[in-house]
Amino acid sequence: MSPSSDRRQNRTQTLLRGIQSSGLCVLYHDADLGVRLVENLPPSWPSAETLMALGDAAVFDPFTSQRVLAVKREVLASGKPRRIEAPQQRDGEPPLWFELSIERDDDGGDGVARGLFVSITDISLVKRREAALRELLYEVSHRSRNLLAILQSILGQTAQGATSVAEFEAKFRGRIASLAQSQDLITYANWQGVKFRRLVDAQTESFLRDAGVTIALEGGDPVLAPNVALHLGLALHELAANSAAYGVLAHGAGRLRVACSPIPEGHRIEWHEEAAQPVPVVESWGFGRTILQNVVPRALRAEARYAIDASGVRYALDLPQPEAEIEA
Repeated sequence: MSPSSDRRQNRTQTLLRGIQSSGLCVLYHDADLGVRLVENLPPSWPSAETLMALGDAAVFDPFTSQRVLAVKREVLASGKPRRIEAPQQRDGEPPLWFELSIERDDDGGDGVARGLFVSITDISLVKRREAALRELLYEVSHRSRNLLAILQSILGQTAQGATSVAEFEAKFRGRIASLAQSQDLITYANWQGVKFRRLVDAQTESFLRDAGVTIALEGGDPVLAPNVALHLGLALHELAANSAAYGVLAHGAGRLRVACSPIPEGHRIEWHEEAAQPVPVVESWGFGRTILQNVVPRALRAEARYAIDASGVRYALDLPQPEAEIEA
């Protein structure tokens, strides 16, 4: 064998090795679109012999194979390269996706098409990532609409119960900050859920800073689903704000206990203030009471009990397991 033949053979072997390591599949069609050369077939494809005998029909379903064939005929006629994405269907499993880059062979120099070069790349992973991104964007959109609906309700109800612009601004800012804190926790956890005790800390931290009272956290520490965390966070904010205005946190004396305990249907969240001195019983606390007794229970399909007397404040929220989506 001559030195030039050796060099050509070495180049060919190098190219083939590069194709194999890159995962690229290469086909060559003659001018009648018969398969004449097959190199480095994807593992899910049939044998080279089957592909040469049946063409695209050996890989793709009838609709897809006809679509691929039509593009190949178009490239053969026009000479313009094309790319097409095609799924390979599999029984009981997600399809595999391939990108076909199709180019006409004009090496003769006389303007007559000799055939087609087709390079094939497995893009299944890219497709799965695209699908996951679409699902994530839909989830973000869905949760954003829910959050806007909550904000709209809070805005209207806060304005309705406020006696002055200053009161409205203070209460509205506090409730928006509560939602923002819960949302930050949800985002930090990649939308997977928020620990109960972390949520309590986030919603009460600003009220405890100068109160001289600490919260006793008791019971379990389940992971709360995002929707639960948003609404429960709003309830905790209202309870802490009311305590800072009228109760234990306002007087800097007494006991404050927050607990999460299992019940047959799900979990019970309890807020219990034991006042060191009599608490003034307020008949109507406006939208704060509405949040605790109506808004949060309805949103979470929960049962709420709210009691205020001279000895303190008791609030219990029974969260059903399936609806509230609490995870152990």
